[in-house]
Amino acid sequence: MKKLIIYHVIIAAAAGMSGCDSIWTNTDLPEAVKVRFTEMYPTAENVEWDKELENFEAEFVQSERERTALFSATGKLIRHTEEIEQQYLPAPALKALQQQYAGFKLDEAHRVQQNQNTYYEVELERKEEEALLLFDKEGQLLKQQNDPAPPTPVQEQASLLDLAAGEAARAAVLPVPEASWELPSELREVSGIAWLQNNLIACVQDEEGTIYLYDLGQKAVTEKIKFAGPGDYEGIAVVGTTAYILRSDGALYEVADFLGGKPLVTLHKSVLAASQNTEGLAYDKANDRLLLAGKGYDKSLGNSKGIYAFTLADKKMHAAPVVTIPLAQEKIRKAGKKQKTDYDVLQPSSLEFNPLTGEMYMLDAENLRLLTLNQQGQVQKAVDFDKKLLRQPEGLTFGEQGELYIASEGSKGSAGVIVKYPKGF
Repeated sequence: MKKLIIYHVIIAAAAGMSGCDSIWTNTDLPEAVKVRFTEMYPTAENVEWDKELENFEAEFVQSERERTALFSATGKLIRHTEEIEQQYLPAPALKALQQQYAGFKLDEAHRVQQNQNTYYEVELERKEEEALLLFDKEGQLLKQQNDPAPPTPVQEQASLLDLAAGEAARAAVLPVPEASWELPSELREVSGIAWLQNNLIACVQDEEGTIYLYDLGQKAVTEKIKFAGPGDYEGIAVVGTTAYILRSDGALYEVADFLGGKPLVTLHKSVLAASQNTEGLAYDKANDRLLLAGKGYDKSLGNSKGIYAFTLADKKMHAAPVVTIPLAQEKIRKAGKKQKTDYDVLQPSSLEFNPLTGEMYMLDAENLRLLTLNQQGQVQKAVDFDKKLLRQPEGLTFGEQGELYIASEGSKGSAGVIVKYPKGF
């Protein structure tokens, strides 16, 4: 992290920034900075503050990733960085590393967002030699460490196994999807999808506060709708002309008239436990409410996990679960899968209702599973994914005729994908 901070001195010189000179305990942190940081990073851990002239920088961990955020004294976000794995670099950057820096070992990679631009910083090492590279959003090399100062840089893809009822056992693989789409690099970390109409799917990804409209016919993003700054966005649900986006802490962004050109954004704060790490979001039409599912846990529920409601009539989030899922169910267990904790047997990453059958579907990216549940939290059916086809399935939606679409994050050197099945299971 030290080398990264030094390099930020270089790339931010035009903005009058310099090195850190004091830490959190000695920093008179403005209230505006505290408020803004809490709003943007509510689940941050291990936070340390430094001061850069008149600005304030936080180093912290969120969603198991090291990050930094630089704020002005008025609470404006100036720069955001996050440490990323090598596979999340743009494909041209990966190619450059393989061809031009084959003798180096990658030490750290960071995504940097500043001035509405995205950059990638890569730290390399070879014995006593070090190199620091700066790539643009498309993966083109801009500068090396010894070059003159670069521009100032935050932003930021299955086959199925049918489980026999009542037991955690392996079974035959279902046919491959009938269609698939490779997503552009900006959706490499796609985290949520929602069907709109006419082959159009609304997508969100982990880091950028943007709704991407992906046209299946054109195989391209046709529009981008910004609703917030950088954050940890995990799910999207569409109700009429309003889109709702779920942040990992349970907060909801209501984006009214999101297709109208001038969306109105309202933030609804979470009332859920910080340990929930919410990722699943679905519109429950029968009860006119949104349902939220957490990858994490709430210790007050014991050996169970909950699904929570945000009622649309009063725009209120409810702290008590409306559906409780006992984790001891046989259909939740996965044969041969070792878990670190009892909570890890079920880690929802997406939630949706089949419009034809009314069944509630739950996607579990960590355990590579797709399940259906009833309103009593009992698993009705469960299938496993083939990881060779879907590396990390994060998003789930249905078309008007019950077609099943699943989105998966990309892997090293490959893009995110959306696959289609003719119906649910």
